[in-house]
Amino acid sequence: LFARWLFSAPNHENLTKSFINAVLEDAGHEQIASVRILSPFNLAESIRLKETVLDMKVSDQSGQQYDVEIQTTTNEVFWKRLTYYNNAMYNSQLRSSGRYDQLGSTTVIALLREHIYAMDRKVQPEDKLHHCSLVVHEDDHDGLFYPNGDPEKFHIIELDRFALNADALYTVHGSEKRKLAPSLFRWLRFFVEGAKEDFVEKYEETDIAIKEAKEDYEKFLSDEQLREAQFQHEMFLHDQAQARSDARKDGYNQGRQAGRKEGLQQGMQQGRQENALAVARNMKKDGLPSEKIAAYTGI
Repeated sequence: LFARWLFSAPNHENLTKSFINAVLEDAGHEQIASVRILSPFNLAESIRLKETVLDMKVSDQSGQQYDVEIQTTTNEVFWKRLTYYNNAMYNSQLRSSGRYDQLGSTTVIALLREHIYAMDRKVQPEDKLHHCSLVVHEDDHDGLFYPNGDPEKFHIIELDRFALNADALYTVHGSEKRKLAPSLFRWLRFFVEGAKEDFVEKYEETDIAIKEAKEDYEKFLSDEQLREAQFQHEMFLHDQAQARSDARKDGYNQGRQAGRKEGLQQGMQQGRQENALAVARNMKKDGLPSEKIAAYTGI
């Protein structure tokens, strides 16, 4: 909730621009000169949020649009969700009787608490944490599919792979490694450690945008309405988790008491599916071709 407020509250354009530029700099992309917030922060809406994904939509001086997503959990619909967001943002540019040449590129930046790549593997030192999309030809990975650049771009940043060391090296490709851009390192350090009271002093932070973000965080905590909104949202997430747990227990007890065949069959099917997934992951680790894995597991 704080991150959404930080990047989309009125008069926070400089912070939003700073973070987006940090991501673009780390990817070696051109920086933006200014941004305009398209989805201003709305406290009432934030209290009622039913998702762990919080979005901030902005446009730059050339009309290109950016959607920043903050996600606390990852699941199987993650990619479809992000693709839908980018498609919707891209298509929304073309109003009635609009021309195709008016379309600008759109970019989704997803900041994840947990990693989405290699989900079946624990985080390893030097794991890549900033993933940037690029569409190439299937039979020529050195040739761009879109000659003038991808119309829709994605940046995925996995916070659980982040190391509190500005000199840490992350894998880029094969044995090639590199450090994060200093600006992105400072922002990610803030997202990980910024809640600590002595954050600025501990890291001798001099970046004006990060120091302002820290000051805004303290203001956020002292604002009774915002603090209550945060509390209500956390309670909602806890309630959702408890409801799912209770539903599973209730379903199990009902199935056990009634001996319903349907529940048993579903449970067996789910067990077979989970077992097949575990086998498939191990086969994939051993380098078996996808065709064989599909044939052996039925997935």
